[in-house]
Amino acid sequence: MTVTELRPEGGGTYTEGLAAAEKASAEAEAMRIKNESDRRRTKLADEKAAAKAQADIESSLADAADERRRRDEARREAAARKAKAEKSAEQWCRAAKTIAIVCVIVSLPLQIMAFWDPTAWFLVAAPFVLEGVAWALLKGAEAAVDDGRPSWHYRLGALAQAAIAAWINFDHGSAAFGTATGLGALCSLIGPAIWDLHENGRIAKREGRKTWSQRWTERREARAEQVKTKKLIAARIEQDETVWERAVYLAAALGELTPSDRTYRRAWDEIHGTDPGQTAEIIAARRAARRAVRIASNGPLKDENTQLDSQMDPDDERPSKAPKKSGEDGRKNNGGTPPRRVPGEVKYSAAARTEMSNEGRRRAASKTDA
Repeated sequence: MTVTELRPEGGGTYTEGLAAAEKASAEAEAMRIKNESDRRRTKLADEKAAAKAQADIESSLADAADERRRRDEARREAAARKAKAEKSAEQWCRAAKTIAIVCVIVSLPLQIMAFWDPTAWFLVAAPFVLEGVAWALLKGAEAAVDDGRPSWHYRLGALAQAAIAAWINFDHGSAAFGTATGLGALCSLIGPAIWDLHENGRIAKREGRKTWSQRWTERREARAEQVKTKKLIAARIEQDETVWERAVYLAAALGELTPSDRTYRRAWDEIHGTDPGQTAEIIAARRAARRAVRIASNGPLKDENTQLDSQMDPDDERPSKAPKKSGEDGRKNNGGTPPRRVPGEVKYSAAARTEMSNEGRRRAASKTDA
């Protein structure tokens, strides 16, 4: 920049040009600093936004990984429970079959000896019929369970047939070999009964029956709920019998055996005009108590009128609010008995006296027109 360039266009001294140049240089430097500051601020904001986005991504990934781990753990636990249940069911089935086979080994020979007769050798088939019919009926019950059909008649017939076979073995075994052998003949009934219990478990699982403990817990909870309901009804009757009678009337009209909470609230509103537990007396007492506390703490309330309306003469348009009985408060919602005042005791302002004069003239004019 030359000296000529430093001179102002409209003329001027060298000093003025130098000052203008220094001012322009300072403004340029300030702009550069500002731009640099804005750039750093923008860069810092971008870095913070990127860091926050990265943190959000990492948090989402961690949450997703935790959810996958929870799902995998839940699947493993479910698979373990299922495998354990299947193993238990298989062991129970194997044990039931084993007991049934052992019972057949014990009971069938006794049946054969009971029916054996060299002159009537064909009766040797009767034990197989007696023992086989029970197992055939149990197989029919198994098929009915698998097919989703009723199986109770198969099971009942099998147990009846097993009982007949057990009675025959007991009668013959006790007479031929003693009471102990006769009692052992009950295997004819024990085997089919054990297998029937196995089928009963399959039926309960298919039909989704609840366990005995579940049914007992539900009955206990139902009894507790009934006791609670009875206590609630007794408390409501004792609290307000009129409201309860109205609630029962509404419940019958609405098709309810016992008044619901909604019906009781409606009955209370119809009788007292407010929410349950509240009455006009309770509300008035609460308001009076709050008013007394506020007056004791801060003096009269702002919205209370401390002037006596009994000072003003009543007319047709403005009924008197003076007390109807001696000693009662003629003011509204002030909660106390005011002192008796006499005309002239209260000092009114000039504006108030003017307004009172105008009011008196208006009243006189209205009475004249009437």
